[in-house]
Amino acid sequence: MKYPHNPYYNPDKLNLTLYSLDKDDTDYDYDTLCFWATEDGRVYTAQDSGCSCPTPFEEYSGFNQDEVLQKLERIDSAAKAQVIFENWNVYYDEKKTDPSKGEEVYRWVKGVLS
Repeated sequence: MKYPHNPYYNPDKLNLTLYSLDKDDTDYDYDTLCFWATEDGRVYTAQDSGCSCPTPFEEYSGFNQDEVLQKLERIDSAAKAQVIFENWNVYYDEKKTDPSKGEEVYRWVKGVLS
């Protein structure tokens, strides 16, 4: 069954604000870490990766915000968001993207939770 609202492509239809990070230099694949904020200041996260065939974050889709949020991980601090970013950013002996983006994640989440 297809759900009408994908939080990655349609965050506005779910009353969510999206902050996403992608692995640099991907061709026909994706490796994405996302954070979503609700209007009342809650923050959720999920990561997804794959080839060009599946739709990113399709397993997180739903009919409404509550249904989607049940599938995501809720985080309660900017420090936790930064750790999630740092763990996601590990790619063998390299980084998926600029490590300084961890500080951007920290500031974004802190701003939402304030």
